[in-house]
Amino acid sequence: MSWHKFSVIYELRSPLHIGYHKVGNVQRTRYYIPARNLWGAVTEALTRRDFSTQDVSSGNYQQVGEWVKKHCAFGYWFVYENSQLTPCYCKDGLKYGNLSVTEFERRYLDSHVTTALDSKTNSAQYGSLHEVEFIALYSRDGVRTQVSGLVFLDDEAKKILNWEYWLSNLQVGGERRYGFGTLRLVDMKLEGDPINCERPCQPISEHTPFLAHVSVETNIQIRGQIEPLVGRVTSQSHAFGSSLTSAIVCWTPGSIPMDNVQVRFEQEGYWRVI
Repeated sequence: MSWHKFSVIYELRSPLHIGYHKVGNVQRTRYYIPARNLWGAVTEALTRRDFSTQDVSSGNYQQVGEWVKKHCAFGYWFVYENSQLTPCYCKDGLKYGNLSVTEFERRYLDSHVTTALDSKTNSAQYGSLHEVEFIALYSRDGVRTQVSGLVFLDDEAKKILNWEYWLSNLQVGGERRYGFGTLRLVDMKLEGDPINCERPCQPISEHTPFLAHVSVETNIQIRGQIEPLVGRVTSQSHAFGSSLTSAIVCWTPGSIPMDNVQVRFEQEGYWRVI
């Protein structure tokens, strides 16, 4: 089986919230888009747009999701400003590109406060006031925010999935019912020669940051942080995130291996050292 690697750039058409964790009444966002969120967004878009193949029925959310998981793979997507602002645990702390975390937050993050309404009284529902953090539509310089990353298609997907036709517009992450997470394709390029392997793999040089979550099941010495990675599972379009995946303990993006390694893009979106 051959995999074909593409680099893509999308621009934000609305604020982007990638659910992370809660601090007080603030819903924090991740500063990048994990592969699992991209798998969900592509699955939802293809299902709603009636994509079908010989083995996939039009409108069947679960079949489309399994097809995407089998025939497509995704790198993590990061904010793009002339180059990707990728995370890295440097000697002086976590950075995104050349920006410190504080500088990144000042430049790209914003938030808004919202609450639910009590339908009986049309007043604010008690205890529902919360603040949602998001990657803003425009940076502090007034430049529209873009994100970029990698997409891998196997031979079958490259043949039948016209990416520009089916997926020029995506909606990713949380708060989508309020219009968040809308992305529009700006550029897509084929990179390098096809990769012959069961799942996409790539080498990572020593002291070069991981650009995805990496399973801790490795003996390689790594500098960075660890967190459990849990995802929501949606089997029907009207029941978003109705169940959870099993937690996988991973090194976070930006962690640094102390040796040369080879990583594989797993179907669940994280990387595994092989």
